Amino acid sequence: MKKASMLTIFLIVFVDLVGFGIVLPNLQLYGQQYGISNYFYLTLIGVTYSIFQFLFAPILGRWSDRVGRRPVLIISQIGTIVGYLMLFASIFFRSSPLGIVLIFASRVVDGISGGNLSTASAYIADITTPENRAKGFGVIGAAFGLGFMFGPLIGGTVSKFFGLQYVPLAAAVFGLTALTMTITRLAESRNLATDNAAAQRRFSVRGLEHALKRPVVGMLIMLFFVNGFAFAGMEQTLSLLIQHRLFPLTPPVAVPPDINRVLLVPGGGSAVSAAKTHQVSPEAYRKKQDSAAAAASGFLFGAIGIVIVIVQGGLIKRLTKRFGEWKLAIAGPLFISAGLLLIGLPIHWAWPWTGFLAGGVCLAIGGGLYNPSIQSLISRHCSADEQGEILGANQGMASLARATGPILAGVLFEYVFPSSVYYVSASLCFIVALAVMSRRRAFALPPAAEPAAH
Repeated sequence: MKKASMLTIFLIVFVDLVGFGIVLPNLQLYGQQYGISNYFYLTLIGVTYSIFQFLFAPILGRWSDRVGRRPVLIISQIGTIVGYLMLFASIFFRSSPLGIVLIFASRVVDGISGGNLSTASAYIADITTPENRAKGFGVIGAAFGLGFMFGPLIGGTVSKFFGLQYVPLAAAVFGLTALTMTITRLAESRNLATDNAAAQRRFSVRGLEHALKRPVVGMLIMLFFVNGFAFAGMEQTLSLLIQHRLFPLTPPVAVPPDINRVLLVPGGGSAVSAAKTHQVSPEAYRKKQDSAAAAASGFLFGAIGIVIVIVQGGLIKRLTKRFGEWKLAIAGPLFISAGLLLIGLPIHWAWPWTGFLAGGVCLAIGGGLYNPSIQSLISRHCSADEQGEILGANQGMASLARATGPILAGVLFEYVFPSSVYYVSASLCFIVALAVMSRRRAFALPPAAEPAAH
Protein backbone atom coordinates (compact mmCIF):
# COMPACT_ATOMS: atom_id res chain seq x y z
CA MET A 1 0.00 0.00 0.00
CA LYS A 2 2.85 2.36 0.84
CA LYS A 3 4.53 1.71 -2.50
CA ALA A 4 1.26 2.37 -4.31
CA SER A 5 0.71 5.56 -2.30
CA MET A 6 4.27 6.70 -3.03
CA LEU A 7 3.72 6.22 -6.75
CA THR A 8 0.38 8.02 -6.62
CA ILE A 9 1.71 11.04 -4.70
CA PHE A 10 4.67 11.14 -7.10
CA LEU A 11 2.33 11.31 -10.09
CA ILE A 12 0.07 13.90 -8.45
CA VAL A 13 2.97 16.19 -7.54
CA PHE A 14 4.48 15.71 -10.99
CA VAL A 15 1.29 16.68 -12.83
CA ASP A 16 0.67 19.55 -10.41
CA LEU A 17 4.21 20.87 -10.90
CA VAL A 18 3.91 20.61 -14.66
CA GLY A 19 1.08 23.13 -14.39
CA PHE A 20 3.15 25.33 -12.09
CA GLY A 21 6.18 25.01 -14.37
CA ILE A 22 4.15 26.05 -17.40
CA VAL A 23 3.39 29.40 -15.79
CA LEU A 24 6.66 30.03 -13.87
CA PRO A 25 9.05 31.24 -16.61
CA ASN A 26 6.30 33.16 -18.41
CA LEU A 27 4.64 35.04 -15.57
CA GLN A 28 6.75 38.21 -15.73
CA LEU A 29 6.71 38.18 -19.54
CA TYR A 30 2.94 37.73 -19.30
CA GLY A 31 2.75 40.90 -17.20
CA GLN A 32 4.59 42.83 -19.90
CA GLN A 33 1.71 42.13 -22.28
CA TYR A 34 -0.45 44.37 -20.05
CA GLY A 35 1.95 47.29 -20.20
CA ILE A 36 3.94 46.62 -16.99
CA SER A 37 7.48 47.58 -18.01
CA ASN A 38 9.13 48.20 -14.63
CA TYR A 39 11.08 45.08 -13.59
CA PHE A 40 10.33 45.65 -9.91
CA TYR A 41 6.58 45.71 -10.53
CA LEU A 42 6.85 42.58 -12.67
CA THR A 43 8.44 40.65 -9.80
CA LEU A 44 5.51 41.65 -7.57
CA ILE A 45 3.27 39.28 -9.56
CA GLY A 46 5.14 36.31 -8.12
CA VAL A 47 5.49 38.01 -4.74
CA THR A 48 1.70 38.25 -4.36
CA TYR A 49 1.32 34.48 -4.66
CA SER A 50 4.08 33.81 -2.14
CA ILE A 51 2.80 36.26 0.47
CA PHE A 52 -0.60 34.58 0.63
CA GLN A 53 0.96 31.13 0.52
CA PHE A 54 3.09 32.16 3.51
CA LEU A 55 0.00 33.24 5.43
CA PHE A 56 -2.03 30.11 4.70
CA ALA A 57 0.49 27.24 4.32
CA PRO A 58 0.83 26.68 8.11
CA ILE A 59 -2.96 26.74 8.46
CA LEU A 60 -3.36 24.16 5.71
CA GLY A 61 -0.58 22.05 7.20
CA ARG A 62 -2.19 22.03 10.64
CA TRP A 63 -5.60 21.43 9.09
CA SER A 64 -4.21 18.39 7.29
CA ASP A 65 -3.14 17.04 10.70
CA ARG A 66 -6.75 17.34 11.89
CA VAL A 67 -8.84 16.30 8.88
CA GLY A 68 -6.34 14.34 6.78
CA ARG A 69 -3.96 15.04 3.92
CA ARG A 70 -6.31 14.07 1.09
CA PRO A 71 -9.06 16.72 1.69
CA VAL A 72 -6.47 19.49 1.94
CA LEU A 73 -4.80 18.38 -1.28
CA ILE A 74 -8.17 18.41 -3.06
CA ILE A 75 -9.08 21.90 -1.84
CA SER A 76 -5.67 23.36 -2.63
CA GLN A 77 -5.75 21.92 -6.16
CA ILE A 78 -9.21 23.40 -6.78
CA GLY A 79 -7.88 26.81 -5.77
CA THR A 80 -4.92 26.39 -8.09
CA ILE A 81 -7.21 25.66 -11.05
CA VAL A 82 -9.40 28.68 -10.25
CA GLY A 83 -6.27 30.86 -10.12
CA TYR A 84 -5.13 29.68 -13.56
CA LEU A 85 -8.58 30.32 -15.05
CA MET A 86 -8.65 33.84 -13.59
CA LEU A 87 -5.24 34.49 -15.11
CA PHE A 88 -6.51 33.29 -18.49
CA ALA A 89 -9.68 35.40 -18.18
CA SER A 90 -7.60 38.55 -17.65
CA ILE A 91 -6.63 38.50 -21.34
CA PHE A 92 -10.15 39.63 -22.25
CA PHE A 93 -9.61 42.82 -20.22
CA ARG A 94 -6.04 43.51 -21.33
CA SER A 95 -6.88 47.03 -22.49
CA SER A 96 -8.34 48.06 -19.12
CA PRO A 97 -7.03 48.14 -15.53
CA LEU A 98 -9.29 45.18 -14.74
CA GLY A 99 -6.84 42.94 -16.60
CA ILE A 100 -4.01 43.79 -14.21
CA VAL A 101 -6.40 43.41 -11.25
CA LEU A 102 -7.30 39.91 -12.42
CA ILE A 103 -3.63 38.97 -12.77
CA PHE A 104 -2.91 39.85 -9.14
CA ALA A 105 -6.25 38.43 -7.91
CA SER A 106 -5.42 35.10 -9.56
CA ARG A 107 -2.14 35.01 -7.64
CA VAL A 108 -3.99 35.73 -4.39
CA VAL A 109 -6.42 32.83 -4.91
CA ASP A 110 -3.64 30.45 -5.93
CA GLY A 111 -1.51 31.53 -2.96
CA ILE A 112 -4.30 31.04 -0.40
CA SER A 113 -4.83 27.48 -1.58
CA GLY A 114 -1.17 26.78 -2.35
CA GLY A 115 -0.56 24.11 0.28
CA ASN A 116 0.08 21.36 -2.24
CA LEU A 117 3.77 20.75 -1.61
CA SER A 118 3.72 21.06 2.19
CA THR A 119 0.77 18.67 2.42
CA ALA A 120 2.42 16.25 -0.01
CA SER A 121 5.60 16.40 2.11
CA ALA A 122 3.57 15.58 5.23
CA TYR A 123 1.98 12.68 3.33
CA ILE A 124 5.45 11.31 2.56
CA ALA A 125 6.44 11.68 6.22
CA ASP A 126 3.32 9.69 7.20
CA ILE A 127 4.18 6.66 5.07
CA THR A 128 7.98 6.50 5.52
CA THR A 129 10.30 5.54 8.37
CA PRO A 130 12.91 8.02 9.63
CA GLU A 131 15.64 6.03 7.87
CA ASN A 132 13.87 6.23 4.50
CA ARG A 133 12.52 9.75 4.86
CA ALA A 134 15.26 11.43 2.80
CA LYS A 135 14.51 8.96 0.01
CA GLY A 136 10.81 9.78 0.34
CA PHE A 137 11.44 13.50 0.08
CA GLY A 138 13.69 12.66 -2.87
CA VAL A 139 10.60 11.25 -4.58
CA ILE A 140 8.87 14.61 -4.09
CA GLY A 141 11.99 16.31 -5.40
CA ALA A 142 12.11 14.02 -8.43
CA ALA A 143 8.46 14.79 -9.20
CA PHE A 144 9.25 18.48 -8.76
CA GLY A 145 12.22 18.15 -11.09
CA LEU A 146 10.23 16.33 -13.77
CA GLY A 147 7.46 18.90 -13.52
CA PHE A 148 10.09 21.63 -13.60
CA MET A 149 11.53 19.99 -16.72
CA PHE A 150 8.36 19.40 -18.75
CA GLY A 151 6.33 22.38 -17.49
CA PRO A 152 8.57 25.17 -18.80
CA LEU A 153 9.09 23.30 -22.06
CA ILE A 154 5.32 23.04 -22.53
CA GLY A 155 4.82 26.66 -21.47
CA GLY A 156 7.51 27.88 -23.87
CA THR A 157 6.02 25.84 -26.71
CA VAL A 158 2.48 27.09 -26.04
CA SER A 159 3.75 30.66 -25.86
CA LYS A 160 5.71 30.36 -29.10
CA PHE A 161 3.03 28.71 -31.24
CA PHE A 162 -0.24 29.92 -29.68
CA GLY A 163 0.64 33.01 -27.62
CA LEU A 164 1.34 33.86 -24.00
CA GLN A 165 -2.36 34.28 -23.25
CA TYR A 166 -2.95 30.52 -23.57
CA VAL A 167 -0.23 29.53 -21.10
CA PRO A 168 -2.54 29.66 -18.01
CA LEU A 169 -5.18 27.60 -19.81
CA ALA A 170 -2.64 24.85 -20.49
CA ALA A 171 -1.64 24.95 -16.83
CA ALA A 172 -5.29 24.60 -15.76
CA VAL A 173 -5.60 21.39 -17.79
CA PHE A 174 -2.73 19.82 -15.84
CA GLY A 175 -4.16 21.11 -12.57
CA LEU A 176 -7.47 19.44 -13.36
CA THR A 177 -5.64 16.19 -14.11
CA ALA A 178 -3.88 16.29 -10.73
CA LEU A 179 -7.20 16.98 -8.98
CA THR A 180 -8.83 14.01 -10.71
CA MET A 181 -5.97 11.71 -9.68
CA THR A 182 -6.19 12.88 -6.06
CA ILE A 183 -9.94 12.22 -5.89
CA THR A 184 -9.87 8.84 -7.60
CA ARG A 185 -6.54 7.27 -6.66
CA LEU A 186 -5.04 8.73 -3.48
CA ALA A 187 -5.69 6.97 -0.16
CA GLU A 188 -5.63 8.91 3.11
CA SER A 189 -2.30 8.52 4.93
CA ARG A 190 -3.53 9.34 8.45
CA ASN A 191 -5.75 7.21 10.68
CA LEU A 192 -7.73 9.98 12.31
CA ALA A 193 -9.46 7.59 14.70
CA THR A 194 -6.25 6.30 16.31
CA ASP A 195 -3.64 9.00 15.77
CA ASN A 196 -2.35 10.95 18.73
CA ALA A 197 -4.99 13.28 20.12
CA ALA A 198 -2.48 16.12 20.08
CA ALA A 199 -2.88 16.16 16.30
CA GLN A 200 -6.53 17.18 16.75
CA ARG A 201 -5.85 20.38 18.70
CA ARG A 202 -6.96 23.59 17.05
CA PHE A 203 -4.44 25.46 14.92
CA SER A 204 -2.81 28.44 16.56
CA VAL A 205 -1.11 31.29 14.75
CA ARG A 206 1.67 30.80 17.29
CA GLY A 207 2.50 27.43 15.73
CA LEU A 208 5.11 29.05 13.53
CA GLU A 209 6.58 30.82 16.55
CA HIS A 210 6.75 27.52 18.46
CA ALA A 211 8.56 25.85 15.59
CA LEU A 212 11.10 28.66 15.28
CA LYS A 213 11.84 28.61 19.04
CA ARG A 214 13.15 25.06 18.90
CA PRO A 215 16.96 25.07 18.92
CA VAL A 216 17.45 22.59 16.07
CA VAL A 217 14.19 22.75 14.11
CA GLY A 218 14.08 26.56 14.30
CA MET A 219 17.65 26.86 13.02
CA LEU A 220 16.97 24.45 10.16
CA ILE A 221 13.84 26.35 9.15
CA MET A 222 15.72 29.66 9.17
CA LEU A 223 18.50 28.22 7.02
CA PHE A 224 15.87 26.89 4.62
CA PHE A 225 14.41 30.41 4.56
CA VAL A 226 17.71 32.18 3.77
CA ASN A 227 18.60 29.74 1.01
CA GLY A 228 15.07 30.03 -0.41
CA PHE A 229 15.29 33.84 -0.18
CA ALA A 230 18.41 33.79 -2.35
CA PHE A 231 17.04 31.20 -4.77
CA ALA A 232 13.73 33.03 -5.21
CA GLY A 233 15.47 36.16 -6.43
CA MET A 234 16.96 34.11 -9.25
CA GLU A 235 13.71 32.26 -9.92
CA GLN A 236 11.68 35.43 -10.47
CA THR A 237 14.29 37.32 -12.53
CA LEU A 238 15.94 34.64 -14.69
CA SER A 239 13.54 35.02 -17.63
CA LEU A 240 13.93 38.80 -17.38
CA LEU A 241 17.73 38.48 -17.38
CA ILE A 242 17.60 36.22 -20.44
CA GLN A 243 15.39 38.75 -22.18
CA HIS A 244 17.59 41.66 -21.07
CA ARG A 245 20.81 40.08 -22.34
CA LEU A 246 19.77 38.03 -25.34
CA PHE A 247 16.37 39.26 -26.53
CA PRO A 248 16.10 43.02 -25.91
CA LEU A 249 12.71 44.57 -26.59
CA THR A 250 14.09 47.39 -28.69
CA PRO A 251 15.93 46.72 -31.98
CA PRO A 252 19.72 47.03 -31.60
CA VAL A 253 19.84 49.20 -34.74
CA ALA A 254 17.30 51.43 -36.41
CA VAL A 255 15.27 49.69 -39.10
CA PRO A 256 15.19 51.77 -42.31
CA PRO A 257 11.76 52.28 -43.84
CA ASP A 258 12.70 50.35 -46.98
CA ILE A 259 13.72 47.22 -45.04
CA ASN A 260 10.94 44.72 -45.28
CA ARG A 261 11.74 41.66 -43.17
CA VAL A 262 13.71 41.08 -39.97
CA LEU A 263 14.78 37.62 -38.89
CA LEU A 264 15.52 37.26 -35.17
CA VAL A 265 18.68 35.38 -34.21
CA PRO A 266 20.12 34.27 -30.82
CA GLY A 267 21.80 37.05 -28.87
CA GLY A 268 19.12 39.62 -29.54
CA GLY A 269 20.59 40.60 -32.92
CA SER A 270 18.91 40.62 -36.31
CA ALA A 271 19.60 39.60 -39.87
CA VAL A 272 17.96 41.55 -42.65
CA SER A 273 16.79 39.56 -45.62
CA ALA A 274 17.11 40.82 -49.14
CA ALA A 275 13.49 40.10 -49.84
CA LYS A 276 11.20 43.10 -49.50
CA THR A 277 7.67 42.17 -48.54
CA HIS A 278 6.54 44.28 -45.60
CA GLN A 279 8.00 46.50 -42.92
CA VAL A 280 8.27 45.10 -39.38
CA SER A 281 6.67 47.29 -36.75
CA PRO A 282 8.17 47.79 -33.26
CA GLU A 283 5.14 45.96 -31.82
CA ALA A 284 5.76 42.92 -34.03
CA TYR A 285 9.43 42.95 -33.09
CA ARG A 286 8.52 43.06 -29.39
CA LYS A 287 6.09 40.16 -29.69
CA LYS A 288 8.69 38.03 -31.45
CA GLN A 289 11.28 38.86 -28.79
CA ASP A 290 8.80 38.00 -26.04
CA SER A 291 8.06 34.64 -27.65
CA ALA A 292 11.75 33.93 -28.18
CA ALA A 293 12.59 34.82 -24.57
CA ALA A 294 9.72 32.68 -23.26
CA ALA A 295 10.81 29.68 -25.32
CA ALA A 296 14.46 30.11 -24.33
CA SER A 297 13.56 30.43 -20.64
CA GLY A 298 11.43 27.31 -20.91
CA PHE A 299 14.27 25.28 -22.38
CA LEU A 300 16.71 26.50 -19.71
CA PHE A 301 14.30 25.70 -16.88
CA GLY A 302 13.74 22.34 -18.53
CA ALA A 303 17.48 21.63 -18.52
CA ILE A 304 17.59 22.51 -14.82
CA GLY A 305 14.71 20.10 -14.22
CA ILE A 306 16.58 17.25 -15.92
CA VAL A 307 19.50 17.62 -13.51
CA ILE A 308 17.16 17.85 -10.50
CA VAL A 309 15.54 14.59 -11.58
CA ILE A 310 18.92 12.86 -11.83
CA VAL A 311 20.03 14.09 -8.40
CA GLN A 312 16.81 13.68 -6.41
CA GLY A 313 15.42 10.71 -8.29
CA GLY A 314 18.52 8.56 -8.55
CA LEU A 315 21.41 9.84 -6.45
CA ILE A 316 19.96 11.27 -3.24
CA LYS A 317 19.52 7.88 -1.51
CA ARG A 318 23.10 6.80 -2.18
CA LEU A 319 24.53 10.19 -1.31
CA THR A 320 22.54 10.40 1.93
CA LYS A 321 23.60 6.91 2.96
CA ARG A 322 27.26 7.67 2.27
CA PHE A 323 27.58 11.23 3.52
CA GLY A 324 24.53 11.97 5.71
CA GLU A 325 21.99 14.78 5.39
CA TRP A 326 24.06 17.47 7.09
CA LYS A 327 27.00 17.11 4.67
CA LEU A 328 24.66 17.39 1.70
CA ALA A 329 23.11 20.45 3.37
CA ILE A 330 26.57 22.04 3.21
CA ALA A 331 27.38 21.01 -0.36
CA GLY A 332 24.00 22.15 -1.70
CA PRO A 333 24.31 25.88 -0.95
CA LEU A 334 27.91 25.87 -2.21
CA PHE A 335 26.75 24.54 -5.59
CA ILE A 336 23.89 27.06 -5.65
CA SER A 337 26.30 29.91 -4.85
CA ALA A 338 28.59 28.86 -7.71
CA GLY A 339 25.63 28.62 -10.08
CA LEU A 340 24.38 32.09 -9.21
CA LEU A 341 27.82 33.56 -9.84
CA LEU A 342 28.08 31.84 -13.23
CA ILE A 343 24.70 33.21 -14.29
CA GLY A 344 25.43 36.67 -12.93
CA LEU A 345 28.78 37.07 -14.67
CA PRO A 346 28.26 38.22 -18.28
CA ILE A 347 30.51 35.93 -20.34
CA HIS A 348 31.24 37.90 -23.52
CA TRP A 349 34.18 35.83 -24.73
CA ALA A 350 32.20 32.59 -25.20
CA TRP A 351 28.85 31.33 -26.43
CA PRO A 352 26.17 33.60 -24.89
CA TRP A 353 24.44 30.64 -23.21
CA THR A 354 27.61 29.35 -21.47
CA GLY A 355 27.02 31.05 -18.14
CA PHE A 356 23.29 30.31 -18.12
CA LEU A 357 23.73 26.58 -18.80
CA ALA A 358 26.71 26.01 -16.49
CA GLY A 359 25.08 28.05 -13.75
CA GLY A 360 21.77 26.25 -14.23
CA VAL A 361 23.45 22.86 -13.79
CA CYS A 362 25.10 24.01 -10.54
CA LEU A 363 21.79 25.42 -9.29
CA ALA A 364 20.02 22.14 -10.02
CA ILE A 365 22.69 20.04 -8.29
CA GLY A 366 22.68 22.33 -5.27
CA GLY A 367 18.90 22.44 -4.95
CA GLY A 368 18.67 18.69 -5.50
CA LEU A 369 21.07 18.07 -2.61
CA TYR A 370 19.91 20.76 -0.20
CA ASN A 371 16.12 20.72 -0.21
CA PRO A 372 15.42 17.02 0.58
CA SER A 373 18.28 16.93 3.09
CA ILE A 374 17.02 19.90 5.10
CA GLN A 375 13.41 18.70 4.99
CA SER A 376 14.50 15.25 6.17
CA LEU A 377 16.46 16.77 9.07
CA ILE A 378 13.47 18.88 10.09
CA SER A 379 11.13 15.90 9.93
CA ARG A 380 13.49 13.67 11.96
CA HIS A 381 13.54 16.21 14.81
CA CYS A 382 9.77 16.34 15.36
CA SER A 383 7.17 13.76 16.39
CA ALA A 384 4.79 11.94 14.05
CA ASP A 385 1.64 13.81 15.10
CA GLU A 386 3.12 17.23 14.31
CA GLN A 387 4.62 16.54 10.89
CA GLY A 388 1.93 18.58 9.12
CA GLU A 389 2.32 21.57 11.41
CA ILE A 390 6.13 21.66 11.35
CA LEU A 391 6.45 21.02 7.62
CA GLY A 392 3.65 23.52 7.07
CA ALA A 393 5.60 26.09 9.10
CA ASN A 394 8.68 25.30 7.06
CA GLN A 395 6.73 25.67 3.82
CA GLY A 396 5.31 28.91 5.17
CA MET A 397 8.81 30.27 5.77
CA ALA A 398 9.78 29.09 2.30
CA SER A 399 6.80 31.04 0.96
CA LEU A 400 7.92 34.09 2.92
CA ALA A 401 11.34 33.68 1.32
CA ARG A 402 9.73 33.53 -2.12
CA ALA A 403 7.74 36.65 -1.24
CA THR A 404 10.59 38.77 0.11
CA GLY A 405 13.43 37.48 -2.06
CA PRO A 406 11.93 38.75 -5.33
CA ILE A 407 11.23 42.15 -3.77
CA LEU A 408 14.93 42.69 -3.11
CA ALA A 409 15.75 41.11 -6.46
CA GLY A 410 13.36 43.46 -8.27
CA VAL A 411 14.89 46.51 -6.60
CA LEU A 412 18.43 45.38 -7.45
CA PHE A 413 17.49 44.41 -11.02
CA GLU A 414 15.68 47.66 -11.80
CA TYR A 415 17.59 50.25 -9.79
CA VAL A 416 21.15 48.87 -9.39
CA PHE A 417 22.08 46.52 -12.25
CA PRO A 418 20.66 43.11 -13.26
CA SER A 419 23.62 40.94 -12.23
CA SER A 420 23.69 42.39 -8.71
CA VAL A 421 20.76 40.08 -7.87
CA TYR A 422 22.95 37.05 -8.44
CA TYR A 423 26.01 38.35 -6.58
CA VAL A 424 23.96 39.11 -3.45
CA SER A 425 22.14 35.77 -3.62
CA ALA A 426 25.41 33.85 -4.07
CA SER A 427 26.79 35.49 -0.93
CA LEU A 428 23.71 34.48 1.09
CA CYS A 429 23.97 30.84 -0.01
CA PHE A 430 27.63 30.75 0.97
CA ILE A 431 26.65 32.01 4.44
CA VAL A 432 24.06 29.20 4.69
CA ALA A 433 26.76 26.60 3.99
CA LEU A 434 28.96 28.08 6.72
CA ALA A 435 26.05 28.09 9.19
CA VAL A 436 25.25 24.42 8.57
CA MET A 437 28.91 23.54 9.05
CA SER A 438 29.02 25.39 12.36
CA ARG A 439 25.96 23.47 13.69
CA ARG A 440 26.75 20.11 12.13
CA ARG A 441 26.97 18.24 15.46
CA ALA A 442 23.45 19.24 16.48
CA PHE A 443 22.05 18.45 13.03
CA ALA A 444 23.78 15.05 12.88
CA LEU A 445 22.28 13.75 16.15
CA PRO A 446 20.42 10.40 15.99
CA PRO A 447 16.80 10.85 14.86
CA ALA A 448 14.63 11.80 17.80
CA ALA A 449 11.68 14.11 18.26
CA GLU A 450 12.79 17.43 19.68
CA PRO A 451 10.57 18.63 22.55
CA ALA A 452 8.26 21.43 21.57
CA ALA A 453 9.03 24.91 22.87
CA HIS A 454 6.44 26.34 25.23
